[in-house]
Amino acid sequence: MRLFFRFSWAILFFIWFLVFFLLFYPIFLVLLRNKKWYPKAHRLRSVWGQIIMFLSGLSPKTSYKAKLDKNEQYIFVANHFSYLDILSLNVQINHYFRFLAKSELARIPLFGMFFRTIDIAVNRSSVRDSVSAFQLAEKAIMAGDSLGIFPEGGIANQVPKMIKFKTGAFRIAIKHNVKIVPISIIDNWKRLPQGGLESGGTPGKMRVIVHEPIQTESLTTEDLPNLIQTTYDTIQKSIDTLNFAR
Repeated sequence: MRLFFRFSWAILFFIWFLVFFLLFYPIFLVLLRNKKWYPKAHRLRSVWGQIIMFLSGLSPKTSYKAKLDKNEQYIFVANHFSYLDILSLNVQINHYFRFLAKSELARIPLFGMFFRTIDIAVNRSSVRDSVSAFQLAEKAIMAGDSLGIFPEGGIANQVPKMIKFKTGAFRIAIKHNVKIVPISIIDNWKRLPQGGLESGGTPGKMRVIVHEPIQTESLTTEDLPNLIQTTYDTIQKSIDTLNFAR
């Protein structure tokens, strides 16, 4: 019976996801025609996500360790344990940014329009495509945009322990003196494990911890391993503490 309710919830969640996406789709089409309107499209995605969360019984809560400057650039770096993570960042981070995400998302009918416009698709199986994607990410940074990325590169099978981070976002941060903002997504792996196709999902809390930005201004590529490790440890510590504290 419990599994029945988990699958029922997951099906209902995906129905709300699709229904409201289709309702907003014509507005997205208009907003994504002009790069100047990308921030408005991003805000609309946040509204869309808030509606889905409310109707699905999801309770988002964001805690900031430091106040972020809305006029400053950041690279937001988060763990990736569930397909809910993209939804969380769109709704729970009060800052405009562009996603770097795996290229498979760009092939989803209709939804893929985001990854042909506001967001940047990364094909990690192709060295040339990966280089091209990170060149686009650099152009976004040079244009003044912030970025959001899951540096694990995908959802691993050792959740809630992160796997090794890929280096691309951190290299960009050092090269362009952009602060890294570590983000711990605490509960999504329990709400909707991976895609929800094997064990369904549940309503409940969705806690996000936005950590203090990490300065990169004085760093060089020699500091890259330490920057990556510091970011990793900051994110993982909150995940461990808030999930397994006694």
